[in-house]
Amino acid sequence: MKILIIKPSGLGDIIHSLPVAIGLKHLYSGCEIHWLVFDKFKDILDNFILVDKIIVWRYSGGIKEYIRLIKELRREDYDLIIDLQVLLRTSFLGYLIKYKKVISTSFIREFSFLFVNPVAKFDKRLHAVERNYQVVEYLSKKESKNIPLPIDMLPWIKIPLSQENKAKEILEFNEAKKYILISLGSRGSHKIWPAYNFLKLINLLKNYFGNLVFVFVGLPEEKVLFDSIKDTLEVEYKNLIGKVSLKEIPSIVNMCDIVISNDNGIAHLSAALDKPTLVLFGPSNPEWFYPYNKKSRYIYKNLKCSPCGIKTICKDNICMKEITTEEVFDCVIENFSKYLI
Repeated sequence: MKILIIKPSGLGDIIHSLPVAIGLKHLYSGCEIHWLVFDKFKDILDNFILVDKIIVWRYSGGIKEYIRLIKELRREDYDLIIDLQVLLRTSFLGYLIKYKKVISTSFIREFSFLFVNPVAKFDKRLHAVERNYQVVEYLSKKESKNIPLPIDMLPWIKIPLSQENKAKEILEFNEAKKYILISLGSRGSHKIWPAYNFLKLINLLKNYFGNLVFVFVGLPEEKVLFDSIKDTLEVEYKNLIGKVSLKEIPSIVNMCDIVISNDNGIAHLSAALDKPTLVLFGPSNPEWFYPYNKKSRYIYKNLKCSPCGIKTICKDNICMKEITTEEVFDCVIENFSKYLI
């Protein structure tokens, strides 16, 4: 059986979709899974061995790229097509491959309802992982087979020894120290906890635990956030912002003892690796996007105007600013101390 998963972006969304591929492998023994992904996110799937073929969608390719994809995907003769993005461009693409509606999650947007058959009614209480996994649950009922739950399949990404050794080399890893990964950025300034708060938190943690190394990762454009605090950092740290590839980041995250992050792809990658993760939420709905493992926690102020989402016009992210350094520090002490002693 040959299956196509359409989930081209973004980093966190792709990670939340990984259990679908794992569940399909449990459901259809020996099935071949292809994944359609934008070129800038391809490397994260290189770490995911259950995808048999990665089909790259050139993000800036325009209509010529769209037509090229249709021709390429038609030649594959898929038995099953699953749209997990469920936007007009993805659902229409799925339809054009076989000239029939494809199955999808319940979170349908734009005019995609014209080209997909959602497997369930939309339930706003569901986490994104669980909403995506409804596709596998739907298929398992048709096959009358039992499948594992996403939480029981963690970690969803396995790090090979070669990449682990490379990460140790990059970090100049010292077994005697504890590593805290810090992710300062996010998609949109409204989702970012002030960098000076991270600085205060880092100093509090250093004074409490002592033998720590702080690891910073992120996109090149997030360097400005690190630059705003680096001159006053009085801790041992490794700045990898913009210096490691998306393919290398999972092994870096996996070598760290805990992760403290804004709501972003790094946070969800950390949870997918089953790492202890603390996520700071403001504009996003934590009910949909909390770090999906039992070791993790999140902080959310639940203000009247929050959550307002990615496309908010908010110019003053009070939902993030009202998260205090002290409450983040207390949360780390209460929930993550055992990983840092």
